[in-house]
Amino acid sequence: MILFGNDWHRYPMARVDYSTKNESFLRYSSLLKEMGIKNCLWPLAIMQPELIGVDPHSEVLSDAYKMKIGLECRYNIWYYLREVVRIPPVAGPNPVPYKANRGNMATTWTFINNMDIALIQPRQTGKSVSTDCLMIWLLFLGTSNSRINMITKDDALRKANVERLKKIRDLLPPYLVAKGRTDSDNQFEVTCKKWENTYSTGVAQNSESSANNLGRGQTSPISHIDEGPFINFIGITLPAALAAGNAAREEARKHNRPHGNIFTTTAGKKDDRDGKYMYDMIHGGAKWTELYFDCVDKAAFHEMVAKNNPGRKILINATFSHRQLGYTDEWLYKTMAEANSYGDGANRDFFNVWTSGTQSSPLTPQLNEMIKNSVRDVMYNFVSKELYVVRWYVDEVSLQRLIQTDQFILGLDTSEAVGRDGIAGTIINTKDLSVVGAFNVNETNLIRFSNFLAEFLVRFKNITLIPEKKSTGQMIVDALILKLPAMGEDPFRRIFNRIVENSNEKADLYKTICKPMGTRTEQFYDETKGYFGFNTNAETRALLYGPVLQNAAKDSGHLVHDKQLSEEIRGLVVKKGRIDHAASGHDDTVIAWLLAQWLVTMGRNLDHYGIDTSKLLSAVTSNNKQLTPEELYQRAQFNKMKKEMEEVYELLVNAKETFVVARLEAKLEHLTRKLAAMDSVDEDTVTSLSSLIQKASEERSLRNIKAARAHNAAHVQKSLNPWGKIMGRGGLTGRRAA
Repeated sequence: MILFGNDWHRYPMARVDYSTKNESFLRYSSLLKEMGIKNCLWPLAIMQPELIGVDPHSEVLSDAYKMKIGLECRYNIWYYLREVVRIPPVAGPNPVPYKANRGNMATTWTFINNMDIALIQPRQTGKSVSTDCLMIWLLFLGTSNSRINMITKDDALRKANVERLKKIRDLLPPYLVAKGRTDSDNQFEVTCKKWENTYSTGVAQNSESSANNLGRGQTSPISHIDEGPFINFIGITLPAALAAGNAAREEARKHNRPHGNIFTTTAGKKDDRDGKYMYDMIHGGAKWTELYFDCVDKAAFHEMVAKNNPGRKILINATFSHRQLGYTDEWLYKTMAEANSYGDGANRDFFNVWTSGTQSSPLTPQLNEMIKNSVRDVMYNFVSKELYVVRWYVDEVSLQRLIQTDQFILGLDTSEAVGRDGIAGTIINTKDLSVVGAFNVNETNLIRFSNFLAEFLVRFKNITLIPEKKSTGQMIVDALILKLPAMGEDPFRRIFNRIVENSNEKADLYKTICKPMGTRTEQFYDETKGYFGFNTNAETRALLYGPVLQNAAKDSGHLVHDKQLSEEIRGLVVKKGRIDHAASGHDDTVIAWLLAQWLVTMGRNLDHYGIDTSKLLSAVTSNNKQLTPEELYQRAQFNKMKKEMEEVYELLVNAKETFVVARLEAKLEHLTRKLAAMDSVDEDTVTSLSSLIQKASEERSLRNIKAARAHNAAHVQKSLNPWGKIMGRGGLTGRRAA
């Protein structure tokens, strides 16, 4: 079967069927190409070129052609889906061809590669029907001596599912369906006795013991769980079912037969028992990306999924919006109106939002809506040699241009990267706070990750890193301050550090790091490594989740772009007055985003990192407003004046002579008046900046007090020095003894 690019060499007779009448497959293949996927022709593969143009539903086919079509279907599921299977009509007399879209093709391709997948789509977009077509292929064409189990939430859904299967089966050409008189034809199972295949069903149970028994009876290599968040005691049934199927899946793996699990559902409630279990499992999976298609083979695909899988169970979270599946907004609103769907129900059924009913968000509904609507498709996936995936929200050509003209901050949330909690990175543009890139690494060697990070910073020289100082953050910093100088990069200019941030207090150290790297010793790096990174504690966490979060949401909520970041921000809740992620969620990517936001908006002395502060925040606007050229000019003028005021402030803090202080204070007052005259500057900003004179005075007073204390301490030590000579090694005890 054609799955990966190299498979075309394994099947030299295989061709691309550009003449297929199923236009959805042609469109899907073109879409993959537009997305930059090299392996984009597998949906059009045909193993026997002589079947091109042959109608498998024709009533005048020869036995030879029927045999060829049967073989093609068995060893090429794409031909079966593209040319053979038909979907029962919802209205009207005629069945319709299978429509390829990002959701159903991702699900089928992933399953054929023996990887578990959770498919979340809006209602009425065909998620169950596409899985049914796969199940019919398994039953009658794709495997033998196998059992398929399906569990759903109630008897009505079970019956509807079985009825769909039988209708799809009956729409296949009769010569492909090995249906005998002894095959089951009821509302609970479908069989193919000729190939010894059985499709059995089960429904949710009302007690824990019954739920456990239901799961323990699922000794199958293939399972389909439908609407899991709404299945009573799914947290008991599913683990029992997966355990019961382990031996069957291992046997199928040994004989190279289909095996795996598919979870199809709409979004549920993440704060009830069953919804929380499924939410945790699904959102612990690796995010779907079409980049998987370009893996070398199945082993590389599995490795890539494992490296990007934050949860305990290895699976793919394939969540698709109506737009990603080819449906218009008009279709969505019409369908919602016909279903009389609104509120939390509409969010779950049509917007893939897992709702919480008992905890409140720290952001307003309007901001959450803006952040949700900001999500866009990845425009360029960068894959490192370690198989880490960086999701870029600009195309490759634009990225090369931006990296030369703009400056970026990379916020990094660190972890041990052992699968339970991941490393997250978020890259924002310093001009408008837009998210331009993001990555999540969930299972890796930390030394390998540190090497990747160093090479990433060398490749993208306009990126400044701000890592969180927790968990393994210090270890990553240690590796970087060894690696970067060897690669010609100054760690103090590429990584946020408190020597630069507090250059007045650390004046001697700051002078040292302003000198060429060659003048520093290894001991210097050892002594200063603790200054790198953002220290998180109760106070700084409150800062990040307080004003930083609110301002970031207001100023750049429409530019969040990244789906995972958007979900994590909207998943934040207020618990007993403290903002945190929900019990069933994560906030790794949020922390990375907030760190980057903090550095841009509150960091000091940023020009040391090569950041042009005259352009800083020059294009920030809220609610998708487009700035006029005049407004952009006003922003640039404001930033230029603000930078000048900050430079004067630094001089004022360190000034000692009275006449110098007076001159600098006069200059600050003059700049404040000029600032107040600008139409684009609000009164609060002017008031804040006008306080710089008072703040500088307080800083000088504090410095003088510290200097006086140090002088007094030195004087006292000097007066005690004769005793020191008498004490020798004996110290004070020796003096008393004398």
